[in-house]
Amino acid sequence: MTTGRPRSAPSPRVAGLRMAIVLTLVLAAASTLLAALVGGSPQVLGALVGAAIVGGFFLFGALSTSLAAAYAPAVSLLVALLTYTLQVVLLGLVFWGLTRSGATQQTLDPAWIAGVLITGTLVWMVALVAGATRTRIPVYELAEPAASSDTGQGSDKITVSREVRG
Repeated sequence: MTTGRPRSAPSPRVAGLRMAIVLTLVLAAASTLLAALVGGSPQVLGALVGAAIVGGFFLFGALSTSLAAAYAPAVSLLVALLTYTLQVVLLGLVFWGLTRSGATQQTLDPAWIAGVLITGTLVWMVALVAGATRTRIPVYELAEPAASSDTGQGSDKITVSREVRG
C-alpha cells in the first residue's frame, strides 16, 4: 500500500514579479529625470503618472491572477481574462477622466504619460517572461521510496503532477 505525500500549501508567487517592480521603479526614475532635463513640470508629472499607472495596474493583475492560480486553478484563466478586461476598461476611464478634467492640457503631458505607459508595459512583460523562463517547474515528481514489508526495497513509481504553475 502506498500513501501519497501531503500536498504543499499553494504558493501565489509570480516568477519575475520582483524584477518587474524593480525595473518599473528604474523606468520611473529614468523617465522622470529625462522629463526634467528636456521639459518642465507637466512632463515630469506625466512621466510619474505613467509609471504609477503601469505599476498599479500590472501589480493588481499579477497578484489577482496568481492568487486565483494558487487557490482555485480551475478558474485562473477566467480570472486572468476578467482582470485584463478590467485593466483595459480602467485604463480607458483613467484617460477619459484626465482629459475631461483638463489636466492633460495644463498640468500633465499626455505624450509623456503614453510614452512611459508603453515603455513600462514592455519592460513589465519582458521581466515576467524572463522570470517565467528561468523558473524551474517540474512536470512530474518522483515518489519517495516507501518501505515494503514483502521485499524490503523501496518503490520506484513516478507520480505525475497535475498542476504546472508559472
